[in-house]
Amino acid sequence: MATLNKQIQDVINNTSDVLYREEIYINDKHEYDYHKLRAAEHATVHTLYFSDDEEWADNLKKAVAMQLVDTGDGIQIIGLCTKKEIDYLEAEQLHILLRLASVRSVYQIAEQPIKVKF
Repeated sequence: MATLNKQIQDVINNTSDVLYREEIYINDKHEYDYHKLRAAEHATVHTLYFSDDEEWADNLKKAVAMQLVDTGDGIQIIGLCTKKEIDYLEAEQLHILLRLASVRSVYQIAEQPIKVKF
């Protein structure tokens, strides 16, 4: 995994610079907390934290689950190992971060029309 430049890493370490915070609910349960911050002129850091819900083990509560860094030239994912297969929890976390990071886009998946003639 590529290393982040020092300016971006310093901002990641300073959570007081958070631009946006949101609680993430899945099936009506507070699962994650999301923070977005500007790390440099063209770099944005999206961080997903485990919530303090009783479902999580004590050592995971409020800990960083995954980070996505949009450097302006590409995306770096922190907290996702480089294995070929990821587990369902990692896939869910990545899905959440990618959706939150791509707020400028609107995705629409059309429903299949009902076939009336066979």
